[in-house]
Amino acid sequence: MEEVVLDSSVIIKSILKPGRWLPEEVHRRELETHYKAKTLIKTLKSKSSGVTVLIPYPVIVETAAVLTRLMDRELAERIVESLKTTASYRIVYEEEYREKALQVALETGSSGFDAYIIALALKENALLITDDEPMSKHAETLGVKVLLLRNTSLKDLLEKIK
Repeated sequence: MEEVVLDSSVIIKSILKPGRWLPEEVHRRELETHYKAKTLIKTLKSKSSGVTVLIPYPVIVETAAVLTRLMDRELAERIVESLKTTASYRIVYEEEYREKALQVALETGSSGFDAYIIALALKENALLITDDEPMSKHAETLGVKVLLLRNTSLKDLLEKIK
């Protein structure tokens, strides 16, 4: 595996623990997903992973929006800045794949945001890692290799990216 595309759901779940207000079963699943996302991010940041992480710019914007709603703005800004400056991450701007995103939207009917993420994975033949089930289903219909975080064991997840 040489390249992966990260969705904002993975980034956000790696940072924020699930709320205690969730039903117990959902909270347990989300806590496990948080741990997997956190471990995945730590592994991908490691220079020894050899994996290039592609982050679509809309994911940066979405991450900023969600984190600003859920935490202190200055902390959200620092996290977003770290995403933009991590050496093993490559931020990919919309201009590089916008026509492919339009094709994805027309073929799948997915949201515009999801179409950008799916399009980048498709264009680069990269593994898409998400915790967004509808996005994963749309991506799979186009032949994109997808890992749905909640349905993948930590062991399988780490094996797929090595």
